[in-house]
Amino acid sequence: MIMRNKSRLDRAYARLLRDHPYGWALYKKFTADELRPGCCGYFDSDGDWHLIVDLTAGRDSITSRGWTAPSDKLAESMDEEPKFTLNWGPKKSNSVVSHQIGAEVAANILSPISPTVKMMFTCEKDEGAVLTVQNPVSRHLVPDESATMEWMKENRAAMLKRYRRVVETHGIWILNKTYTTTRSGVAVMLSKSSAVEIGLGASVPGLATLMPSSAWGSARGDLAAEVHEDDGGVVVFVSGVYFSKKLWRSELRPVVGTETQVRKIFRGDSFRPGSGEEIEDEDEAGEAEGESESKDEDEDEDFEIEII
Repeated sequence: MIMRNKSRLDRAYARLLRDHPYGWALYKKFTADELRPGCCGYFDSDGDWHLIVDLTAGRDSITSRGWTAPSDKLAESMDEEPKFTLNWGPKKSNSVVSHQIGAEVAANILSPISPTVKMMFTCEKDEGAVLTVQNPVSRHLVPDESATMEWMKENRAAMLKRYRRVVETHGIWILNKTYTTTRSGVAVMLSKSSAVEIGLGASVPGLATLMPSSAWGSARGDLAAEVHEDDGGVVVFVSGVYFSKKLWRSELRPVVGTETQVRKIFRGDSFRPGSGEEIEDEDEAGEAEGESESKDEDEDEDFEIEII
């Protein structure tokens, strides 16, 4: 299904929820085993993830595949990562409003958990997005992100040699942080006044949360909604560093932060010139122009880092 602005569902969903400070929201289902901090890979033209190398897999496993091993500080920082969980209510784009419908149902403490309230989400603009989760949400991260940057710098020549086409077409990601839950409900609204309801519970007083029996209910307008679940966890937000090939050089350029990555997420080869989704904003055009001007600069300059 394609939205009226020609943006694919996963791209639109990620863009609409990027005001939430957790990284990029994922419309498609990815398990916690597929997307892990310390993984290097890429999203293909369909938005599916392909692993190139897991930097947490161990020195022998990494070097046997022709890569140099990351520094010891990466493994040390991962070992020291404390468990961190959060309780979330629904996350929605600023174009969506929500309200409760019906009354809360009193629950017998001995009875099976069931939704206690129905929430209606309505889109007030041309597009909107909603995420509901079953609490708790777990955060997983690479505490020392400099270790992954150092690894890519050491392996950039091998990466370009072995994955040049991938770099030029899709770009490469190193994931540094994920947020996971055992169950999530995602929705993208495709038109003004689109609306959908879902039954939610209250595992934490005053905080509406997805429950095991929650499901998207009656809806109106154009929208797409799914429920994802996995006992090992499904990833709802991901963040990391995006690497692309410099325009005039055989080097990799890292892009850090959602503000500068907004045209990169799930890029695929449909973002190539003539696709209808090529560069549209002045900042991106200026970036390309800057790349052209930089071709005569010092050839020893390996990285241009944008940090937001």
